[in-house]
Amino acid sequence: MAGPSRRPSGATAVARGILIAWLHGFVTTVSAVKLVNVDIPSPTTLGETVGLSCIYELNGDRLYSVKWYKNDVEFYRFVPNDWPPGQFLPLPGVDVDLARSGRTSVYLRNVNLHSAGTYRCEVSAEAPSFDTVGGQKDMAVLVLPTEGPRITGGQAQYRIGDTVSVNCTSAKSKPAATLRWFVNDVPVAEPGRDGATEYSTTLHADGLETASLGLRFVLTEDHFRGGNMKLKCTATISRVYTMSNEELVFGSSAGGRHQKSGLHISENTSRVRGASSTLSAPAVTLLFLVACTLQLLQLPALRGSAVAARTHL
Repeated sequence: MAGPSRRPSGATAVARGILIAWLHGFVTTVSAVKLVNVDIPSPTTLGETVGLSCIYELNGDRLYSVKWYKNDVEFYRFVPNDWPPGQFLPLPGVDVDLARSGRTSVYLRNVNLHSAGTYRCEVSAEAPSFDTVGGQKDMAVLVLPTEGPRITGGQAQYRIGDTVSVNCTSAKSKPAATLRWFVNDVPVAEPGRDGATEYSTTLHADGLETASLGLRFVLTEDHFRGGNMKLKCTATISRVYTMSNEELVFGSSAGGRHQKSGLHISENTSRVRGASSTLSAPAVTLLFLVACTLQLLQLPALRGSAVAARTHL
């Protein structure tokens, strides 16, 4: 015969309460909304349309809202129970394409310098969990130069022992291009060594920048290969998209050879991992090569006579 039932003691009741609360928390944790990935293309370029994505799992919960922020200021929200579900809050540098934006992504049209910043998505679940998760990443915006770097300061004639002093200046961009000198296709070392003078950057009123790098060295016979010496300045921004602007070596009319020049443009469509993205994103690189060739008209090596050189600037 079964004995009389007993009411649990106070300690037992507390223990059961703790166990129930723990189990409820465990179930809630398992079914809570989970952020999988935030993808922000970076860097991007002026005028592009870019898609920002926020991938999440509801795990049985119902979606209440997805909100997007730039530098902690909300600019877009998607609430399934509202009409329209997608709503845009005006913000400088942010032009949302409402027709393409929705539950997991938001599209920005015509990005500009004001579009750069930290973007955050925030996902909230309906009752009973009311869970909210979020993640953020940075987006950089590049403004590419519209032309290659310019080489200035060359002279029409040089003698062995003369000092060559030239300057390379990039076109306006954001950020400023990285410049480098080459002599006969051999790279000159860092500024301040091997003839390269100090680097300088100029900030313009429109927010764009230009870079400048000088080159100064004394001419020797070793600088001339078959009567030629070539100076080249490169301007580089980022890594992936590549344009080259080359002026080919041209001969002197005095030598009976004709002058020729050429322009070569190539696009590398490979992609690079964005600095702030966990997925591959299109990055943009601009590489301009401007070859400035000094063509010797005469080279009586040991007599110190004039060496004529033409520099295309």
